[in-house]
Amino acid sequence: MQISAILPTAFRNADRSSVVDAYIALRPKQAIRKAAKGQCVVQESGYADYSMLLLDGWVALSKTMPEGRAQIIDVMLPGDFALIGAEIAPVAAFTVEALTNVSYIAIPLEHVNGPEPEHAALRGVLAAMLVTTQARTSELLLRMGRSSGACRVAYALLELYVRLEQIGMAQNGCFYLPMTQHKLGEFAGLSNVHVCRTMRRFERDGLIGHLDNHDISLNDLDTLSKLAEVDLALLREEILLRRP
Repeated sequence: MQISAILPTAFRNADRSSVVDAYIALRPKQAIRKAAKGQCVVQESGYADYSMLLLDGWVALSKTMPEGRAQIIDVMLPGDFALIGAEIAPVAAFTVEALTNVSYIAIPLEHVNGPEPEHAALRGVLAAMLVTTQARTSELLLRMGRSSGACRVAYALLELYVRLEQIGMAQNGCFYLPMTQHKLGEFAGLSNVHVCRTMRRFERDGLIGHLDNHDISLNDLDTLSKLAEVDLALLREEILLRRP
């Protein structure tokens, strides 16, 4: 794992309604950490006494059964925040894996404590981030227990799209998807074979398209939303931070 001295200028000057803005206002010279694609940043049940603020890249948070089967419980995108551990609860509840090359900040509790208005603003943003995280994991959990494979895959694609769209990393239904079908299956709770079969059916029906190995286009958001049993406008309200 690599650690850099200060945050990039692009992040310091970023005009974004996110936890990144609030944290950088307090800690403009905070060291950042880097992890390579495929690297395990934190192992489930390992020691961790900090939260993670993701600056760049994709991260999977997952649980693993004793025999090795894994379930991705959330995917972090740039600007996302996650509670990994705390001083009085320093055991990681999940594995943190870099799906791409990533950079992030490890935030100790003392960095968000304090009576100043800036600290209060930061805590407010962190609370909002946790609410949106709970909203999206609740949507995923609902479909894991109560829906078909097609519903789960459609929801996974739509959730990633609307989140990427808000941060300017998707438009007109198109976005970069660095997750393999195996990882997408771990996110949707399906086998690699089931995901492959479902994605091929979606593509055959014109619902999605593959621009290359990792770029994907969602060609029919309305039909995908019906398959996912989700109101896309309401989903955006629930899982995205509101911009001022």
